[in-house]
Amino acid sequence: MVTNVTEVEENKMNIHLIEQLNNFVKVQDNIWESGWWNIDESKAKKLVGGEIYFHKKQQEPSFYGGTITGYRIEQDGQYQGRVVFTLQHSVACRNVKTDKHGWSKKMKIIIDD
Repeated sequence: MVTNVTEVEENKMNIHLIEQLNNFVKVQDNIWESGWWNIDESKAKKLVGGEIYFHKKQQEPSFYGGTITGYRIEQDGQYQGRVVFTLQHSVACRNVKTDKHGWSKKMKIIIDD
């Protein structure tokens, strides 16, 4: 089941992720899935509508990204319970840097006021 959120949250949340394996699946033109992230579903829901940025390393600019349009929870197999984001690719999400503060494991969530 894919969850799409149409209500806009008061504060937009964006996420930066370390993605070294290029786990992207093309769903349709300009729509991709990126998955098996270890993130709470409550946070995943709040990220819908925000931007997602993929980095090879924390201090390198993003190499890919876009707007999160939804997510689903993997139901079976090795990655059961993990979040898979659906995103619409955006060139504006390439070459974006973020400072070294705020990273936890392989992700960093930013809340825009």
